[in-house]
Amino acid sequence: MNYIWIILLAIYIISPFDAHPMFLDDLIASGVLVYYLYKNSKQKKQKQQYNDYYGQSQSDSGANQDTSAASQGSLTLEGAYRLLGVSPRASLDEINKAYREKMKKSHPDKVSHLSEELQEKAQELTQRLNEAFDLVKRYKK
Repeated sequence: MNYIWIILLAIYIISPFDAHPMFLDDLIASGVLVYYLYKNSKQKKQKQQYNDYYGQSQSDSGANQDTSAASQGSLTLEGAYRLLGVSPRASLDEINKAYREKMKKSHPDKVSHLSEELQEKAQELTQRLNEAFDLVKRYKK
């Protein structure tokens, strides 16, 4: 939607037709255009930072392969270990520590200032981490 406003404002500023004969309306339109450009670039930057951060942590733990399986609810024990980033031989304390670290990074409250799409991704990741932790904890006991 921002792109439509950016295009319309650019066309209005360039066009010879003005609502006001002086240049005041063009200055206002230019200010609004700069605001939309800034807002759009800020959203892209936040989205890129989020994808870089969480994309890297998921590929490090091998969770990319289990993303679709975890979201469907068919999380295997091996997939749970990979999602948490621990080995099957890890102790319950190590698993708890890895779980807490992952939750610190992906908890929806930590990304509440970002866009709704990124908040939804964080919520999904948190749910998958909870499922994985519960599965591993049940298996270890």
